[in-house]
Amino acid sequence: MNERESLFRRLSAACGGHDGAVAGEPLPGGASLAPEGDRVALFEKTFTAGGGILLRGPVEKALSDLGETLRAEGVTALFFPEDDAAAREIAEGLVPFGPFTLTTAAEIRGGSTSVAAGFRTAEAGIAETGTIVETSAGGKTLLPGLLADVHVSIVPVALVVARMEEALSILAAGTPRNISFLSGPSKTADIEQTLTVGAHGPKKAIALLLG
Repeated sequence: MNERESLFRRLSAACGGHDGAVAGEPLPGGASLAPEGDRVALFEKTFTAGGGILLRGPVEKALSDLGETLRAEGVTALFFPEDDAAAREIAEGLVPFGPFTLTTAAEIRGGSTSVAAGFRTAEAGIAETGTIVETSAGGKTLLPGLLADVHVSIVPVALVVARMEEALSILAAGTPRNISFLSGPSKTADIEQTLTVGAHGPKKAIALLLG
Protein backbone atom coordinates (compact mmCIF):
# COMPACT_ATOMS: atom_id res chain seq x y z
CA MET A 1 0.00 0.00 0.00
CA ASN A 2 1.43 3.41 -0.95
CA GLU A 3 1.27 6.54 1.23
CA ARG A 4 -1.70 7.98 -0.68
CA GLU A 5 -3.80 4.84 -0.22
CA SER A 6 -2.84 4.67 3.44
CA LEU A 7 -3.96 8.26 3.99
CA PHE A 8 -7.32 7.67 2.27
CA ARG A 9 -7.94 4.56 4.39
CA ARG A 10 -7.19 6.48 7.57
CA LEU A 11 -9.48 9.35 6.56
CA SER A 12 -12.26 6.88 5.79
CA ALA A 13 -11.85 5.33 9.23
CA ALA A 14 -11.92 8.75 10.91
CA CYS A 15 -15.16 9.59 9.13
CA GLY A 16 -16.82 6.33 10.19
CA GLY A 17 -15.86 4.20 7.21
CA HIS A 18 -14.04 0.87 7.16
CA ASP A 19 -10.59 -0.44 6.32
CA GLY A 20 -8.83 2.20 8.36
CA ALA A 21 -5.15 2.05 9.12
CA VAL A 22 -3.96 -0.05 12.00
CA ALA A 23 -3.79 1.94 15.24
CA GLY A 24 -0.31 3.30 15.81
CA GLU A 25 0.67 3.00 12.14
CA PRO A 26 3.83 5.08 11.66
CA LEU A 27 3.80 8.21 9.58
CA PRO A 28 5.77 8.38 6.33
CA GLY A 29 9.41 8.60 7.32
CA GLY A 30 8.77 6.90 10.65
CA ALA A 31 8.12 10.12 12.60
CA SER A 32 6.84 9.74 16.15
CA LEU A 33 4.25 12.28 17.26
CA ALA A 34 3.21 11.21 20.75
CA PRO A 35 4.53 14.11 22.89
CA GLU A 36 3.13 17.60 22.35
CA GLY A 37 6.59 19.00 21.71
CA ASP A 38 7.13 16.57 18.84
CA ARG A 39 3.76 17.42 17.30
CA VAL A 40 4.47 21.13 17.43
CA ALA A 41 7.99 20.73 16.04
CA LEU A 42 6.74 18.64 13.12
CA PHE A 43 3.86 21.05 12.46
CA GLU A 44 6.36 23.90 12.22
CA LYS A 45 8.54 21.87 9.83
CA THR A 46 5.73 20.76 7.52
CA PHE A 47 3.88 24.09 7.52
CA THR A 48 6.99 26.07 6.59
CA ALA A 49 7.97 23.44 4.01
CA GLY A 50 4.70 24.27 2.23
CA GLY A 51 5.59 27.95 2.04
CA GLY A 52 3.88 29.08 5.24
CA ILE A 53 5.38 31.35 7.88
CA LEU A 54 5.20 30.22 11.50
CA LEU A 55 5.59 32.61 14.42
CA ARG A 56 5.54 31.81 18.11
CA GLY A 57 6.90 32.88 21.46
CA PRO A 58 5.71 35.35 24.09
CA VAL A 59 2.76 37.36 22.76
CA GLU A 60 4.67 40.67 22.78
CA LYS A 61 7.50 39.21 20.68
CA ALA A 62 5.06 37.39 18.40
CA LEU A 63 3.18 40.65 17.77
CA SER A 64 6.41 42.47 16.99
CA ASP A 65 7.51 39.76 14.56
CA LEU A 66 4.05 39.59 12.99
CA GLY A 67 3.91 43.36 12.58
CA GLU A 68 7.28 43.33 10.82
CA THR A 69 6.17 40.50 8.53
CA LEU A 70 2.92 42.27 7.60
CA ARG A 71 4.68 45.58 6.93
CA ALA A 72 7.10 43.76 4.61
CA GLU A 73 4.08 42.48 2.66
CA GLY A 74 2.65 45.99 2.34
CA VAL A 75 -0.34 45.23 4.59
CA THR A 76 -2.19 48.29 5.86
CA ALA A 77 -5.63 46.88 6.81
CA LEU A 78 -6.55 44.17 9.32
CA PHE A 79 -9.88 42.37 9.62
CA PHE A 80 -11.31 39.56 11.74
CA PRO A 81 -14.67 37.90 12.51
CA GLU A 82 -16.71 39.87 15.02
CA ASP A 83 -17.28 36.76 17.15
CA ASP A 84 -13.62 35.69 17.24
CA ALA A 85 -12.23 37.15 20.47
CA ALA A 86 -8.68 35.88 19.98
CA ALA A 87 -8.47 37.21 16.42
CA ARG A 88 -9.81 40.57 17.58
CA GLU A 89 -7.27 40.76 20.40
CA ILE A 90 -4.34 39.99 18.10
CA ALA A 91 -5.46 42.41 15.37
CA GLU A 92 -6.13 45.24 17.81
CA GLY A 93 -2.81 44.56 19.53
CA LEU A 94 -1.01 44.91 16.19
CA VAL A 95 -2.23 48.44 15.44
CA PRO A 96 0.67 50.15 17.29
CA PHE A 97 3.14 48.04 15.29
CA GLY A 98 1.78 49.41 12.01
CA PRO A 99 0.72 51.72 10.55
CA PHE A 100 -2.32 49.42 10.40
CA THR A 101 -6.01 50.21 10.44
CA LEU A 102 -8.89 47.91 11.38
CA THR A 103 -11.46 47.17 8.70
CA THR A 104 -14.19 44.60 8.01
CA ALA A 105 -14.66 41.68 5.63
CA ALA A 106 -17.54 43.60 4.04
CA GLU A 107 -15.25 46.50 3.16
CA ILE A 108 -12.64 44.16 1.67
CA ARG A 109 -15.33 42.28 -0.23
CA GLY A 110 -16.67 45.59 -1.54
CA GLY A 111 -13.47 46.26 -3.44
CA SER A 112 -11.14 47.97 -1.00
CA THR A 113 -7.74 48.68 -2.54
CA SER A 114 -5.93 48.20 0.77
CA VAL A 115 -3.56 45.26 1.14
CA ALA A 116 -5.33 43.33 3.89
CA ALA A 117 -4.53 40.65 6.43
CA GLY A 118 -7.39 38.46 7.65
CA PHE A 119 -7.23 36.94 11.14
CA ARG A 120 -9.03 33.86 12.39
CA THR A 121 -8.70 31.28 15.16
CA ALA A 122 -8.18 27.76 13.80
CA GLU A 123 -9.95 24.63 14.98
CA ALA A 124 -6.80 22.53 14.63
CA GLY A 125 -3.31 22.28 13.24
CA ILE A 126 -2.22 18.96 11.69
CA ALA A 127 1.44 18.09 12.27
CA GLU A 128 1.61 15.32 9.65
CA THR A 129 0.82 17.63 6.73
CA GLY A 130 1.39 21.14 8.09
CA THR A 131 -2.30 21.89 7.60
CA ILE A 132 -4.52 24.38 9.43
CA VAL A 133 -8.18 23.45 9.81
CA GLU A 134 -10.86 26.15 9.82
CA THR A 135 -14.59 25.42 9.66
CA SER A 136 -17.99 27.07 9.51
CA ALA A 137 -19.12 25.36 12.74
CA GLY A 138 -21.46 27.54 14.75
CA GLY A 139 -21.88 29.96 11.87
CA LYS A 140 -18.19 30.96 11.78
CA THR A 141 -16.95 32.69 8.66
CA LEU A 142 -14.11 31.48 6.46
CA LEU A 143 -13.65 34.85 4.75
CA PRO A 144 -10.34 35.78 6.46
CA GLY A 145 -8.76 32.81 4.68
CA LEU A 146 -10.45 33.55 1.36
CA LEU A 147 -10.47 37.32 0.85
CA ALA A 148 -7.23 38.46 2.45
CA ASP A 149 -3.90 39.05 0.72
CA VAL A 150 -2.28 37.61 3.86
CA HIS A 151 -4.04 35.12 6.12
CA VAL A 152 -3.07 34.85 9.80
CA SER A 153 -4.31 31.73 11.55
CA ILE A 154 -4.18 31.74 15.33
CA VAL A 155 -3.36 28.15 16.32
CA PRO A 156 -3.46 27.24 20.03
CA VAL A 157 -0.64 24.78 20.75
CA ALA A 158 -3.11 22.48 22.52
CA LEU A 159 -5.04 22.08 19.24
CA VAL A 160 -2.08 20.77 17.23
CA VAL A 161 -2.87 17.11 16.52
CA ALA A 162 -0.67 14.41 15.03
CA ARG A 163 -2.71 13.28 12.04
CA MET A 164 -5.53 14.43 9.80
CA GLU A 165 -7.95 11.77 11.02
CA GLU A 166 -7.61 13.13 14.56
CA ALA A 167 -8.80 16.52 13.36
CA LEU A 168 -11.66 14.93 11.42
CA SER A 169 -12.74 12.81 14.37
CA ILE A 170 -13.10 15.99 16.46
CA LEU A 171 -15.55 17.31 13.85
CA ALA A 172 -17.37 14.02 13.22
CA ALA A 173 -20.06 14.52 15.88
CA GLY A 174 -21.37 17.64 14.18
CA THR A 175 -19.75 17.90 10.76
CA PRO A 176 -19.71 21.56 9.60
CA ARG A 177 -21.09 22.54 6.22
CA ASN A 178 -17.70 23.95 5.18
CA ILE A 179 -14.19 22.88 6.18
CA SER A 180 -11.08 24.68 4.95
CA PHE A 181 -7.71 22.91 4.93
CA LEU A 182 -4.89 25.45 4.63
CA SER A 183 -1.36 24.24 3.91
CA GLY A 184 0.59 27.37 3.09
CA PRO A 185 -0.32 30.05 0.53
CA SER A 186 -2.53 29.17 -2.43
CA LYS A 187 -0.66 27.87 -5.47
CA THR A 188 -1.49 26.74 -8.98
CA ALA A 189 0.48 25.55 -11.99
CA ASP A 190 -2.52 25.19 -14.30
CA ILE A 191 -1.27 27.81 -16.75
CA GLU A 192 1.61 26.39 -18.80
CA GLN A 193 2.84 24.51 -15.71
CA THR A 194 4.21 27.76 -14.28
CA LEU A 195 3.82 27.96 -10.51
CA THR A 196 1.81 30.97 -9.39
CA VAL A 197 1.42 31.80 -5.69
CA GLY A 198 -1.74 33.54 -4.51
CA ALA A 199 -3.76 32.94 -7.67
CA HIS A 200 -6.98 31.99 -5.85
CA GLY A 201 -6.36 32.94 -2.24
CA PRO A 202 -3.85 34.57 0.11
CA LYS A 203 -0.32 35.14 -1.16
CA LYS A 204 1.03 34.55 2.35
CA ALA A 205 -0.15 32.15 5.05
CA ILE A 206 0.99 32.79 8.61
CA ALA A 207 0.42 30.52 11.59
CA LEU A 208 0.63 32.23 14.96
CA LEU A 209 1.23 29.49 17.53
CA LEU A 210 0.08 30.51 20.98
CA GLY A 211 0.06 28.72 24.31
